[in-house]
Formats: sequence, C-alpha cells, structure tokens
Amino acid sequence: MTRGRRAVCAILGVMLLSGCTIRQSGEDGESSAVSPQAEEYAAAPENGAQDMAITRADYLGEYLYYLARSGYSTDTDEETLKQAQQTVVNSMIEDRIIRAKFAENGLELTESDRADIEKEVGTGIASMLDSIKSAAAAADDSLTDDELTAQAQEQYQQILDTCGVTEDIFTRWQEALVMKRKLTDKLCEAECTDDEAVTRLQALIAAAKTQYESDPAKYSAQDFAAVWIPEGTREIQGILVGFDYDTYSAIVSLRDAGSDDEADALRQKSLDSLQERYEQVMSGVVAGEDFAELMEKYNEDEGNVTILVTPGTGVYGSEILECAMGIDAVGGTDTAVTDYGYYVLRYAADAEVTDQQLSDITEELRGYITENKQEEEFSALMDGWKTEYSYQINEEQLAL
Repeated sequence: MTRGRRAVCAILGVMLLSGCTIRQSGEDGESSAVSPQAEEYAAAPENGAQDMAITRADYLGEYLYYLARSGYSTDTDEETLKQAQQTVVNSMIEDRIIRAKFAENGLELTESDRADIEKEVGTGIASMLDSIKSAAAAADDSLTDDELTAQAQEQYQQILDTCGVTEDIFTRWQEALVMKRKLTDKLCEAECTDDEAVTRLQALIAAAKTQYESDPAKYSAQDFAAVWIPEGTREIQGILVGFDYDTYSAIVSLRDAGSDDEADALRQKSLDSLQERYEQVMSGVVAGEDFAELMEKYNEDEGNVTILVTPGTGVYGSEILECAMGIDAVGGTDTAVTDYGYYVLRYAADAEVTDQQLSDITEELRGYITENKQEEEFSALMDGWKTEYSYQINEEQLAL
C-alpha cells in the first residue's frame, strides 16, 4: 500500500469514527446567505453576500483531498495540519470572490475557454493516473499493464470517494484560473516599460560576465547563451562511442581512489572494445556525411545536442576542452579520448548572441515583467475584495 493510499485510508477511518459525512453545496437545506457563526459553515462573508458561504461539507471535501494528495495523514503534526487548513479555506474564499467579481464585471467563459478547461482537466487526471500507475509498478513488477491501469483507476476513484468529491472539483479549479486571468486582463493595466526591459536584460548580461570572470573554469556558457557568450566560445557537435557501464564505473572508482595511472591504463585497454563502432563513425565523417545525421545514428550521449565550449572552462572535462579548442577551423573534426569513451567532435560554428536573439529575449522579459506587475496588481485587488466581503472563518469547523 502506498503512502498516499495509507493516508486516505487513515482519513477515511477518522471520518467514519467521527460520524462525519460529505454533502456537496446546493443540496436541500442550504440557504443563500448565512450567518458566519452558523455551525455548519467553515467560512462566510460578514456582509451577507448571497451564495458565497463555504459549507463544512464542501470544505471537508477539498481539505481531505489536499491531505491525500500531499501525503499527509492523521498523525501529521498539528502545525502542518493547521497550515493545510488555512491554505484550503483561503483558496476556497478566493475562488468564490473571483467568481463573484467575474460575474460583476460582465465576463463570461467562452466555448473556447471551456474546451481549454476540459483539456487541462483531462491532462491533469491522466497525469495523476500515470503517477499512481508508476507507484504500483514499482511496488509490484509482476503486474501487467492492464492490471496496473485498472489498479490506478481504482485507487484514483478511491481517493475521490474517500474525500467525497468528484472530478467536477478539478473543473472548478481550472475555471477559477481562467476567470482570474480574464479578470486580470480587464482590471490590471500595469505594463513593463522599455527602460525596465532593457535594464533587466543588462542585469542578466552583467550577471553572466561576473560569473565567468569570477571562475572561468566552472562557467557554463549554456546557462546564459540567450544573453551573453564569452569571446572565443565554440559550438561543438559530438558523437559519443561509449564504454559499457561496468567499464565506466571501474574507471571512475579508480579516479575517486586517486589511482589515475591505473584509470588511464584501464581506459586505454578498454578502447579496443569500441574500435569497430568508432571506425564506423569515422568512416562517415571522412566520407563527408552530414554530421547531424551521424549524431542521430551513432551518438550514445543521451543529450545528443550541440554544446558550447568556452576557453578556460572545465565543465566538460579537460579532454573535450583541449580537443574542441584545438580544431583548426569551422567544419573540422577531431576525437577526444575520455573516461566515457571516444568523443568525435565537430567545430560547428563560432558561438555568438545575435541582435535578433537579444531582441527576442527583451520581449520575453517584457512579458515576464508585465505579468509579475499585473499579478501584484491583482493581489492588491484581492486584498481589497477580501476586506469588502470580510469573511469570517469558523476555526472549529476546519479540523476533522
């Protein structure tokens, strides 16, 4: 039984022992406006707004689901559970306020919005089922794929049933996200100025230069390639013809033990096992075959990408650095012998950041800064709305 399933079962036991049941909002007996002090409500607006209260039943469903998905159980420490309770009830309060303000501003969810919501919900459910299925496979490798799928579906449904919720809850959450975005688009006007975008770009460039100058050996040009690349950096394509795992592990163990001479000897001896594959690669290189196609066909490095090699850097090892920087001209090739095996390298181009790339990254920064500003603006609006509704939380109704 997985940790998540143990938590669900433990929670279910508490529910049964305490005699609590789950009743969804909208059932008989629920009034539109209620007193915040009403015992069956976890929270309600003090201003008496209609249909804005949070029933204990609705709260419990989301709270139990939160506990189950977080892996918490009834023996989780009290402080953590209190934080979880506040997280859930505050989220539910914001959900109701967003829906009210969405309607108040004359906004609607379009057919396209609803199609996107349905798609996102489906993707999320599929992801949860995959996670449960992977955990089941790890726990019992004798199960067939069909059995794993059935077990995942059963456990997923058990979580929903235990918490007293349906998949409609996922739709509500996704609806609220879309409503928040559309409210933000209508009410929040903050934008990033040209100066702010350029200043942020210059800060990134300065950070890249500082990192390189402070320790060139540890600098990875790949990290800042969108904004700045040190002079002399080369784009290098590579094809690994690698040792088997046992050989590589033995070489690394000798290195770790400080026995570099023995490691070098084992590496040199083991190259014989790679010779046939290496000669196949070199035959294609010498014949002038497209190097990218050779990479696709022969490369045993999972990355299978072009790397940026900068003078003085040690991130790819001294053998690759010396080999890459020693190739005479763009288009030339050479082979580095490494602890991984043979690396056939090609000097693909001189690496540089173009004006177009800088323009593109500036626009990305502009969008990022604008989004952050509008999130802050929306957060301020939400604070005002919370004051307007003045939700009163019935703390006694939050625990199980």
